[in-house]
Amino acid sequence: MAATVKQRDVFIIGSYFCDLVFTGLPELPRLGHEIYSKDFHLLPGGVYNAAIALQRLGVDVVWPCHFGNDPFSQYVKNKALEEGVDGSFFKDLAQPSLHITAAFSFEDERAFLSYSDPHPNIAYREMILETHPKWVFITRLMIGPELEKIAHAGRQAGAKIFMDCQAHAYSVREAQVQAALSAVDIFSPNRAEAERLTGETDIEGMLEKLSEFTPSVIIKDGANGSFLMNAGDILHVPSRAVKVIDTTGAGDNFDSGFLYGQLHGYSVLDSLRIGNLCGGLSVQGFGGTSTSPTEEELLEKLC
Repeated sequence: MAATVKQRDVFIIGSYFCDLVFTGLPELPRLGHEIYSKDFHLLPGGVYNAAIALQRLGVDVVWPCHFGNDPFSQYVKNKALEEGVDGSFFKDLAQPSLHITAAFSFEDERAFLSYSDPHPNIAYREMILETHPKWVFITRLMIGPELEKIAHAGRQAGAKIFMDCQAHAYSVREAQVQAALSAVDIFSPNRAEAERLTGETDIEGMLEKLSEFTPSVIIKDGANGSFLMNAGDILHVPSRAVKVIDTTGAGDNFDSGFLYGQLHGYSVLDSLRIGNLCGGLSVQGFGGTSTSPTEEELLEKLC
């Protein structure tokens, strides 16, 4: 008799980063000038943010990730294990695997300078078929054969596919971008990313352009809340007013809150509210996860 396969909640795709966060800056760095920040924080980042946000909400997360023998890798890996992330999908490499970001954080925006070593190949397809997740969460705009394999495996496993964007110099006019959007169930850029992709300047125009290729589009618009378009209908949920300390990881926390809502049977509208709430709570501390809510904290805020 075949063994029963445990279905996992979310299979998350992407690498760790280690964030060097500079806050309290008088201005952005300029060539030929030296400036000092008032504060500095060394924090885990990258896909760690989304993995931890989901973990704290009680979501069963699968995060395949390679870590090197360098101190940045080991720092992030140990933090993830301390948070309770399943380490059986981690792999240690006998070499450095550096993924580092310097984040210049202001009250309502931030800029990044990043370095990343080449990403080793990870057998995502096989792992997705092994874990049968309810959702595959792709944390960046992925295009080409790699996405095709992941999306096909997700469909085979019965999963829905959620894709964030991150900043890329792509246009929705490109066939490869259209194919990528057509491969996912929900595409979730922020406003700046959606504007760059579509060339539109108003939310409705962005939503309509992106919805030509993917069933549901979410646009995260910071203090203005979030917008979703599905089958021609547009939903808008405003954000609650919060004191912003650092916006790093706000989008990751929004995505995680939205997926939590969908996993727990909330409506799309309420899932947007949960996403807004998680994103809003996350910006009240430094880094992407220092104030990410637990499930208990989230439910208290929802009451």
